[in-house]
Amino acid sequence: MRQQDLQYALDWIAIQQLAAEYGQAIDHGKDTDDWSRWSNVFTPEVTADYSRFMGSGIVTLKREQMQDVGRTALKAFKRVQHATATSVTIQFQSDTQAEVMAYAEVAHYFPLGGVPQEWTIIARYTFSVEKTAEGWRIRKVLLDPIHYRGNMLGLEFVQGKQLV
Repeated sequence: MRQQDLQYALDWIAIQQLAAEYGQAIDHGKDTDDWSRWSNVFTPEVTADYSRFMGSGIVTLKREQMQDVGRTALKAFKRVQHATATSVTIQFQSDTQAEVMAYAEVAHYFPLGGVPQEWTIIARYTFSVEKTAEGWRIRKVLLDPIHYRGNMLGLEFVQGKQLV
């Protein structure tokens, strides 16, 4: 058990901010096509498990490669909005490693025949994070879908379907 002192509180706040930044940086990447902010939340090498969501396998990538993951997964959408819950749980494994669980509601917007559509996923993110020279960063991410609502074509888009 880690001593709960000032450094513990500062680390807890930094990790809480990292969990929120994960989603906000995705939104920024989609809005601007500058994904560097999102790749910055990761350690130089990251394991990404989106298998429960996208049907893909678990991959280990360089953080710069995560930019392509985000860009490709969201290309069909006009906008996305991550709302990460403030009830993030953090279990410190040591002074430099922790397991994090955060819930998010992510809305995806897209037009279909000129009619605005929305598809939303309620998900639990589990992050393995480590403290680096750059600060706290995500070493491993698991996205676990809990519920979907709206136009389910959105899920098919994330999984690679394209409209002709």
